Amino acid sequence: MKIDIHDLTNKSEVTFKGEQAVSLLGLNLSSNAKSCLVSITGTVAKKGNRYLVRGNIASTIKLLCDRCTSEFEYPIHAELYKEFSTDFIKEDEDIIHVTKSNIDLSDVIAEAVYLSVPMKCLCREDCKGMCNVCGINANEHTCNCQDADIDPRLEKLKNIFRPQSEE
Repeated sequence: MKIDIHDLTNKSEVTFKGEQAVSLLGLNLSSNAKSCLVSITGTVAKKGNRYLVRGNIASTIKLLCDRCTSEFEYPIHAELYKEFSTDFIKEDEDIIHVTKSNIDLSDVIAEAVYLSVPMKCLCREDCKGMCNVCGINANEHTCNCQDADIDPRLEKLKNIFRPQSEE
């Protein structure tokens, strides 16, 4: 999404609204989602030779749960806040230098989406995951498997928190 900064010659603030496709390939998601459509609203304010962009983005992406491997939709809501300047300022790395007559928000929007994706994707907080014996989704079905595979060297640790009978 590009914003023409010539619109700010007569005004101190310009509002914008639109949609942009953001590539999800850099996220290494386990789902097959390659991109998502992001809705963007915000304002650009001019203060001297600086342009302050504030806004909100909203989208929904498909993720795979890390516990039960089922696909679910995850809502993304993030705030945009970035400064742009027509003067090159070497000391301030947070301000993006603008050389043309427009501000390109593509990288800022993609960064906001990337930072909104959780590191651990869960379909819900109380997800039970998968049975490690038969592999069924424990959220949808119950199984009769018993997790009896205990390493014989660690068998005595099984009763460490149970009170022992006095002899």
